[in-house]
Amino acid sequence: MGPNNAELARVFTRRPKSTIADVTFEANGEIEIVLEGECGSTLLGGGGKYRVEILVRDITANDNIPFKVAGPTNGAFMDATWPQEDQAFLYTVEPAALAGRGGHLCQVYAYLLVGVRNFDADFKTSEMFLIEP
Repeated sequence: MGPNNAELARVFTRRPKSTIADVTFEANGEIEIVLEGECGSTLLGGGGKYRVEILVRDITANDNIPFKVAGPTNGAFMDATWPQEDQAFLYTVEPAALAGRGGHLCQVYAYLLVGVRNFDADFKTSEMFLIEP
């Protein structure tokens, strides 16, 4: 990581409150999505603007799965939303959003935009995950 760079380290799925990634989930359960980013010291200290977004895609049904965000996903480096060089963002897929998706393969797509125009951008995808039948 260069001092003037910011990038997404990874995006992964897990069971609620778990510390490890998982790729199989019950259709009546909940899924947490973690997006981890890193920011260089100069960019952090300069308070540059950023925005992160995700898209949870049901590959089998060819549609999007709704989710909830646990906090702000945009702001400036060094503010309360991204106060240090590494930062994690948490998203939740609730059980109601998984109804009727048993046996479906899914994937998370994430991006980071840095700046106010002529953005620097980074993209990550999660491993595919399965909603159990």
